Amino acid sequence: MPVSDTVVRRLHEILLQVADIRGQIERAPKQIKASETKAQQARDSVAACKDAIKKSRMEADRKQLQQRQYEAKLYEWQGKLNGASNNREYQAVKDQLAADTQANSVLSDEIFEILESIDSLQSKLVGLEGELKTIEEDASKMQAKIRERVVLLHGELARFEGELKQAEGDLPEDFAAVYQPLVKTRGEESFAPLDDRSCGGCNTGLPPRVVDQLRQGHPIPCSSCGRWLYRPE
Repeated sequence: MPVSDTVVRRLHEILLQVADIRGQIERAPKQIKASETKAQQARDSVAACKDAIKKSRMEADRKQLQQRQYEAKLYEWQGKLNGASNNREYQAVKDQLAADTQANSVLSDEIFEILESIDSLQSKLVGLEGELKTIEEDASKMQAKIRERVVLLHGELARFEGELKQAEGDLPEDFAAVYQPLVKTRGEESFAPLDDRSCGGCNTGLPPRVVDQLRQGHPIPCSSCGRWLYRPE
């Protein structure tokens, strides 16, 4: 018993629907993972900024302690300068006092730069934390929508799979024997519509007799790609 192109067309439509729904279901975990990855990257940026602030504060504390030690030395050198017993000792103490004063001045500049960088990092942290909050909220909403969508998709998939099973059950035995192994290996790629005078799957030009047969509503396999061709609605 020959099969009509109406039957083949409907089979292909259902197979395409099933493949599309399965694809959407399979992509859902990847979409959720992508949103989680984006949120984690934002968390890592916040953590890195906090760590940079912590290290800068530790460095500032270390240099401020060093500065206090210099200031104590300067006070000590000043006392020795006032108590110098001769010009040679006076000059030596004066030179050391000048060197430590310069070193202390450089240290003050370094501390100021570190404190400025801390202020900048704190401002950056505020922005990063704001971005993180937005990203986490968006990710949470998107993931909830995806999970809701997956539930609906499973319902749609069950419906189309039921329609497919019913349509397959109505196939003539001779065509079913060809259809089953073909669909098992190629799925929705088992069929293609006639595209003018070419195969809609591989774009290979078709002989006139094949085109005439298809236009009369008689499906036939493409000699090039093996897809079963049918007349488009």
